This record gives sequence, C-alpha cells and structure tokens, in this order.
Amino acid sequence: MASAHPSTAGEDPRFTRSRQAITDALAALLGQMGTYPSVAAVTQAAGVHRATFYNHFQSVEEAAVALIREDFRTLGTPEPGDRQQPGADPAAMALETLNTMLETLRQRRNVFLVASAWRSPSGLMGISDLLVDHVRELRRGLGGDDAGAETDDVEDVYAACGMNGVLSAAVSGSLGDRPEEITSRLHAALPAWMRQQSGPTR
Repeated sequence: MASAHPSTAGEDPRFTRSRQAITDALAALLGQMGTYPSVAAVTQAAGVHRATFYNHFQSVEEAAVALIREDFRTLGTPEPGDRQQPGADPAAMALETLNTMLETLRQRRNVFLVASAWRSPSGLMGISDLLVDHVRELRRGLGGDDAGAETDDVEDVYAACGMNGVLSAAVSGSLGDRPEEITSRLHAALPAWMRQQSGPTR
C-alpha cells in the first residue's frame, strides 16, 4: 500500500538486486551524511541509472518508506498477511510489535525523517500506509472482522495516523527517552476494543 511500484522480485532477480542496491545506498548515505540525499546521489551510490530508480520508486521519500518496511520485516515485526503461530498470544504480539517498531525507527532516525515527507497514492503521510497494514493484521490476530468493512477501514486509518504521530514525536526526541511510556502512547492509539484484548503495556 505504501508504494506505487509493487515489487516483482519473484519474477525477476535483477529487479530485486537493483531495488536492494537503491535502499542500501540510501541507508548508507543517511548514515554518513545525515542530510537529505538527492536521487542523483542515491543512484550514483547504488551504481544504477536514474531510470532504474524510477522503475522502483517515485522519490527518495518513497524509497525511505520501503527501507523501513524491510527493516520491520527483517527485525521480526509481523508482515501483513502473515498468520500467527498456533497458540500465539495476541496481547504479547501487539506489544512486541509496537516495541519493535519504536526501536527500529529510533535506530533509523534519519531514514524515518525522510520517509515522513512521503505522501502515498492513498493520501496518507509518512509510514501511515505501512502502519495501516499492521493495524489490519493486528485486527485479524485479535479476531476482528476480516471482511474489510468501511467502518473498520476508517478505524484502522485513524489508529495508524495516531501511531505515526506518536512515532514522529518519539523519533524527534520530544517524548524523551522513556520507551515504556512511548509504547503506552502507541498502544493508546489503537481502537478501544483492541486495547482491551491486547492488555495494558508493561
């Protein structure tokens, strides 16, 4: 949902390699410079043509969102579409997901700041689309309606935008260095019925 250029990695390994080279180069540039890199700088660092960049992403901001999505997947945040293991505790899953998101984005501060300027085709800002996907997965994990009702869509978008706001404040440092309190605020952004089933934060 976050990208206008869905991956076709399973069909063409070259697509996977060039996409990975772009996101790796972006991560390296942001780690070294801490400044907003241009498409030209990213493509030069990645060793790809400008046209190749635009085959994958519309902008550096969208590439940053893709990098965060990959971070979430690699570090164990449940990917939308993944199903829970039998016997998994939805409450523990919810809290673990929120903690992983927070820690990941604090480590990738510069990437998150660039991603925050992305407006996706859906009209949402930053990583809100990615967060909507995770809220929907949490809804399914907690036994919510999986029918895609309009009211559920609105509820999920509202929760995701609230989470994005909390994460933005946390990464910028305005919420201080109290991870448990920040996770509690993220938890509070979830719909009430989800909070009741996933329990209070530690």
